[in-house]
Amino acid sequence: MIDWQNLAWVVWRINVDDPNRLAGKEPDLADRTEQAMTELAATSGCVYENCVDYDSSEDGVPYYAWWVRVPQVEHARHGTGGIPLAFEPLRRHLAGELPAGLEWEITPDREQTVDHAASSDMRALYEDLIGPFERALMPLRVDGAHELDPQAKVWKWEEKLLVGTFDLWLCEDRDSPPPHSWTVVSVGLWTEPQLFDEEPAATIGHFGFTPHHPLLFLPRPPAPSTFTARVQSGAVPTMGKSRTKGADAIATAHQWTANDPTVLAERVARDLKVLIPHLPRQ
Repeated sequence: MIDWQNLAWVVWRINVDDPNRLAGKEPDLADRTEQAMTELAATSGCVYENCVDYDSSEDGVPYYAWWVRVPQVEHARHGTGGIPLAFEPLRRHLAGELPAGLEWEITPDREQTVDHAASSDMRALYEDLIGPFERALMPLRVDGAHELDPQAKVWKWEEKLLVGTFDLWLCEDRDSPPPHSWTVVSVGLWTEPQLFDEEPAATIGHFGFTPHHPLLFLPRPPAPSTFTARVQSGAVPTMGKSRTKGADAIATAHQWTANDPTVLAERVARDLKVLIPHLPRQ
């Protein structure tokens, strides 16, 4: 049972069922509503997260969903039906984009709320690693990467261990076929198969990631730690795979390790300016 009052942020979901496809087969609601939802949410200190406009429920009912992160002070200001007052302009906007007769539901999203809280805790716990990389690499971002926030995210929930990543979008891989893929910098701990268990890697796995992918853990393993940064781009299908999709596809990766995160960040920034010629030279 979640005590919503103890959370700095609560993620709410606006769900609209459209069993008869009254909004059309391809309503394009995500693109149509993104700017207005972002601006309207910001007026009350909320953060618009994203929209899904192409999915169906387990019963096969098409639905549209929007997620908005709400600060505790706005979460506590309830209106009709216990819904935060901050959602009134959001709902009015969406009602103008959707046909009448659809089924609406606005509720807190437990999974997204817990995920955000855990990811925020992970970000704070590794500030000594993440901070130097943000200071070194964020001034180098180009190709619109500055519009993508660096992300600490929990991906695996073990019984007594959370496993996550930190990623920073740097630039487009201009050598990849259009639309260009992103060059992403991931930082975390250098892990060996025996970090948490003496069993072989074939038994314990790597939490669904490729070997030596930079990972973050809660609780944090005791020092001393070896930190690592990995820069990857190209046609890699998912974070858990290292093989490219097509026979003619190319993926690249570079990796560094060090015991001092500040030294590591400075070295990575210096090397990336050589490896990627269109990055700023500042």
